[in-house]
Amino acid sequence: MERELKKMLGFLKDGDTKQKQNEEVKALIKEIREATHKAEDLIESYLIRASRFPHSFTSLNSRSNFFQKIDEIKKRIKDISARRSEHGLVNLGTNHYNVELVGRNRECNNVDCDDGVTSIIGFRDEKRAIREQLQSSISQLFVVAIVGIDGLGKTTLASSVYHNAIIKEKFGARAWVSVTENCTVIDVLRKMIKELAEIPKKIKGETLSTRSKRIIQEVKEDHSNLENWREDEIKWALHELIKTKGKCLIVIDDVCRKEIWERIRTAFLTTDNGSRVILTTRSMEIAKSADPYTNPYELRLLDDQESRALFLRKIYPNENLLEFVDELKEVGEELLTICGGLPLYLVLLGGLLSTKVKTFNVWSNVLKTLNSQSNDVLGLCYDELSHGLKPCFLYIGAFEGGSEIRASQLKRLWMAESLVLDKKDNLEREQIANLYLEYLIKRSLFLVTKRKYNGNPSRITIHRLIRDLCIKEGKENNFLNVEEPNLNNISSSSSPTVSTARRLAFHGGISNAYIDPRSLGLMTPSLRTLMYFGSSKLEHRLGQHLDGLKLLTVIDVEGERRLTTIPNEITNLIHLKYLRWIVHSNHGVKSLPSLGSLHNLQTLATNAMIRVEDGLDALKNLRCLTHVKCGMLVAKQIIKLTSLKRLKITFNEKVIFNQFEKQRAIESVSLFGEEGSIQPEAFTVFPSLHKLKVCGKLSDSKPLPAYSLFPQGLTKLALINSRLNKDPMPTLEKLPNLVILSLEDRAYDGKSMVCSPMGFPLLTRLVIKKLEKLEEWKVAFGAMKRLGSLTIEGCRRLKMLPEGLQHINSLKEMKLIQMGNVVIIE
Repeated sequence: MERELKKMLGFLKDGDTKQKQNEEVKALIKEIREATHKAEDLIESYLIRASRFPHSFTSLNSRSNFFQKIDEIKKRIKDISARRSEHGLVNLGTNHYNVELVGRNRECNNVDCDDGVTSIIGFRDEKRAIREQLQSSISQLFVVAIVGIDGLGKTTLASSVYHNAIIKEKFGARAWVSVTENCTVIDVLRKMIKELAEIPKKIKGETLSTRSKRIIQEVKEDHSNLENWREDEIKWALHELIKTKGKCLIVIDDVCRKEIWERIRTAFLTTDNGSRVILTTRSMEIAKSADPYTNPYELRLLDDQESRALFLRKIYPNENLLEFVDELKEVGEELLTICGGLPLYLVLLGGLLSTKVKTFNVWSNVLKTLNSQSNDVLGLCYDELSHGLKPCFLYIGAFEGGSEIRASQLKRLWMAESLVLDKKDNLEREQIANLYLEYLIKRSLFLVTKRKYNGNPSRITIHRLIRDLCIKEGKENNFLNVEEPNLNNISSSSSPTVSTARRLAFHGGISNAYIDPRSLGLMTPSLRTLMYFGSSKLEHRLGQHLDGLKLLTVIDVEGERRLTTIPNEITNLIHLKYLRWIVHSNHGVKSLPSLGSLHNLQTLATNAMIRVEDGLDALKNLRCLTHVKCGMLVAKQIIKLTSLKRLKITFNEKVIFNQFEKQRAIESVSLFGEEGSIQPEAFTVFPSLHKLKVCGKLSDSKPLPAYSLFPQGLTKLALINSRLNKDPMPTLEKLPNLVILSLEDRAYDGKSMVCSPMGFPLLTRLVIKKLEKLEEWKVAFGAMKRLGSLTIEGCRRLKMLPEGLQHINSLKEMKLIQMGNVVIIE
């Protein structure tokens, strides 16, 4: 049966390209998919029974029943295989690894690459005008509205202004809020407060009022406090923050309902400190009502010249072409006509062509396919993905529209679902996942909002129309069902996709369509993935739901307050590979049941310090563990997890770090320690480390180890509250690959620091925060010659910035916050 199933998967690849034009092929593909799913369910259900009741399968009746079901599936597969030849389906193989990705198309893997965001072509005048308008001397808050149809680049234009260096300098406090279709007014207001609460308590010399400090403190201590605030209370709090934080810039992206805006705007009415709001919307009515004294910026379609420039920039990112080459001129102009001047279509189609050979025949085939599909650019861009990449692309539809998505979270989900192959061509699974991600970015299907220091994507997002496509295709292929309050395709209890659903993503509550009225559990026995993003509306019956979902591979839960207990029923989910449980509450997750039976678990992630009692050492496949609190007993269990790549841990007692020497795979470690629990060996024991964060006083006030003992591949280091008495710079500046360094909250308790000539050869970002005793800092000529960003905050005794900084030509950004009377050398 395994051999026949592999053949079926090969036929699925061929059928992917043919089912759009042939309903019979489409029906056959559905049958193939159902047969493979049924076989998977049968085998995995048997494995569960065998693990819990090992003697049950020895009975004659059990074995006979099992093999009878196997024979039925084999018979169905044989029937499908016979009929597929009538439609010309061939076996294209089961290897979903995209050879195109291994071609090392890595030119986009750097910080300055085109991340798929529509370039500002055609809107330069609007960008300049908006910047000037925001910087006007008018003290009264006003709203700048940007309006246009989907895909014109409203969000891109707003983002370009928002991230402009001059604007960032002008507005010390900024917030960006995306308004999804199922957002409430209170949701939007909460998002604004949470973002503004992260801004330092002193901006441009203006100290916050006592009331504002109380608001910030409440929000930071427990986000769930906001759950209990009424709309008028949240508006008052938001008004207080804006009024006392100096000039604020708030972007409210994609407002689609007038009543939402009418209720939000009352929080801004009496603000007169020079703050500004940028609003983007598809509705001219909303745009005109945004501010009676300013005219909205109505974006237009690009003209032929602008369209051609954007199209060619996307196809040839490293060349400055303004015209098509002669061979491609005619077909290129026809493709431009199909795009109709819409920037979204231009970058999507350009992204597709950038991955293909630039010949007349190839482009003509693309044109021919578009013509046969009613010029459906979005559909073509999906169809042109490889069979293995389609599910990776569809997966992002599970996340909330307009949200920023952690690239690391998405990649771990891919790996847990076996959408990324095991090692291939000497590449680790994480590296293959990176290639997949970069390819989808190159195609402009994913947009990068933030990159890491090494150029890898950190945060991504997708356009609303792209998400709509993911949801539509995901449901049609029974890959993913997304349920949210205002989504048009919410399932009914009679829908066949309810009982056969493989992946479910709930936003704001579990739909009654999925709940059995008798057992009150979910009616989805075949479910592999359960994702829940919501607030305190989550039913307390979650454990009861899980009890009937024995085949779960992924659980991803994020919400407020009532989620502090992880149900014991999780321990029965032996196929579970991914468990992420995020609680927006200062109480966090209280405890974790014994996980010793979850041998397949790869990711265990929470945002609270979970106390682990036992069973951890049985998780041999665990690659990511965040965040556990432990002493020596748990540390001894973690030592045995030799597959770990990322670890975040809090020690409540001294631990002998030398025991961790076997952890040769770990690349990222965050260590938090109670008073004196962190040993200096923490800096030297992980040989393959790239990122290290150490928060807590080093035991016995010991100095840092010699630089030669540090992992030589270390690129990012953060020291927080380490209480070092000896200047750390002479040691750290010798680390050959260090790119980012943060010294925060009394990391160093001395009075002076010195950076020597040629020190920190690769350092690009330096953060020095709340070194309360620091009085003098010297930077020699030739030190930190690649430094691009410098932040100094709360070092009130520092009398003067180093003269050596003026010799660092690469320095582009310098932030000084709460610095007293520091003297700046021009």
